[in-house]
Amino acid sequence: MKIETKGLTVEKMDEKGQGLARIATLSAVDHDGDTYAPGAFSWKEGGHQWAQILPAHDRRAIPLGKARVYEDGDAAFAELHLNLETEAGRDWHAALKFDLAKGSAIQEYSYGFGVVDAAYEQRGGDRIRVLKRLDVHEVSPVLRGAGVGTGTLAMKSRSSFADQIEAVIAEIDDIVERAGGVKALREAQGRDMSKARLEQLTELRQRFDDIFRFDPLPDAAATEKARVEAEQLAAEYMTQQARFRLGL
Repeated sequence: MKIETKGLTVEKMDEKGQGLARIATLSAVDHDGDTYAPGAFSWKEGGHQWAQILPAHDRRAIPLGKARVYEDGDAAFAELHLNLETEAGRDWHAALKFDLAKGSAIQEYSYGFGVVDAAYEQRGGDRIRVLKRLDVHEVSPVLRGAGVGTGTLAMKSRSSFADQIEAVIAEIDDIVERAGGVKALREAQGRDMSKARLEQLTELRQRFDDIFRFDPLPDAAATEKARVEAEQLAAEYMTQQARFRLGL
């Protein structure tokens, strides 16, 4: 399951570290061309779901707290609970309180989620994605809201190479589906796909051609040589460290 992000708005934060964030208006079509079916956030047992609060989507960091995501009428909210028993939680709490209290709030937020169920519909000539079930993973205060455009969080240092490849494959599947829908809509209107989109797709193809210009599966001899060299380097490093500790 790929991970996408969208922006949200924090409406309040009290002295105990509890706050409220508006995630989405269900019936509205957002700037990503998405809308929500009732129950998109409340489909889990109990009618809500819990997610971690992370600083800037950093999945290696200690969580700042947790958030209860739920729906109320035509809106989805995240009930925020910062952990003020931790230094990071207290620091972020102070920063968020300051931002809300002084002038116009400029701190941005976003939340990461996986799409469990969705469908596409044509509305007034536009192809809209209807999000039916979302699995919210985390809520994050960020320098710039990731919700400006949805995208896979393929953070090299925060996931395995296999996970990153799977995320990219899922994203490509979505691109292919959306590109097909755009092409069909333009053809129905007697128009071609825009030059800018064609250039982007051409660049994507070129990037993949670059990937497959090398052999991703080295032979056994090369693999064994690399292993031996790595073990030698590790042994030399350990020896140097031992000498340093002993003052030799």
